[in-house]
Amino acid sequence: MSRHRSSALLTPSAQAALRNGVTAAAVTGGSLGLIAPAITLVTSTEPGTGPAVLQLAADESRPAGAAAVAAGRPGGAAPGMPPGIVPVTAPEAPDRMDAAGLLKAVGLADLARRAEEEHAAREAAARCDVDLGGLGRVKPWVAAAARFLSCRYGHPDLIGVAGRGRVSDHPRGLALDFMVRGERGDRIAECALRNQQALGITYVIWEQRINYGDGWEPMGNRGNDTENHVDHVHISFAGTAPTGTPTVELCG
Repeated sequence: MSRHRSSALLTPSAQAALRNGVTAAAVTGGSLGLIAPAITLVTSTEPGTGPAVLQLAADESRPAGAAAVAAGRPGGAAPGMPPGIVPVTAPEAPDRMDAAGLLKAVGLADLARRAEEEHAAREAAARCDVDLGGLGRVKPWVAAAARFLSCRYGHPDLIGVAGRGRVSDHPRGLALDFMVRGERGDRIAECALRNQQALGITYVIWEQRINYGDGWEPMGNRGNDTENHVDHVHISFAGTAPTGTPTVELCG
């Protein structure tokens, strides 16, 4: 009766292959992964033929080239490594944003936030609770322009509906006088003209000049500061309401 020896040993060639695989994984900086290698138990039924032997064999159940793809090398496993043993490399570290780029992004966000806050403050200031009761029965869009410009430029004295000895838009509720002089008048006239369409303005008279929206034209001398519009900015409006919205951003 033949007897089978049950001791299991790695052959010298399998041991060398395994050592080579471990060395290759260490050199490449990776870890060692075993991809389901087949283990063949070689036995003999004849007495005296030696112990049973465990051997690592290629995985014949995998499609051709699968081990090569897993190992990252076309045509076969990595050099010096038996089939089925693949070095596993560590993933690359993600890109890092440099400090200068991060600080720049934070700074731009802060600038945008402050600009938005300043814009909101200017818009709120242009809708202040100015008393327009002294204007008389001016048109609604004329009253809106009076509020916009008066809030923006320090609540100057205003004249709305008023009688005039000559042809004027004041009696019809289509004109405003801002009682100012000098630089303040310059700024009111400029802001009004830059928002001309949104406010429904037809023309502006200031310091003996008239502007219909295409530049200042000189006017004749009428004899005094009031008639020459040196002590006030006169603004006339169209007979129909405008459809736009004025903005303080245009006023500088």
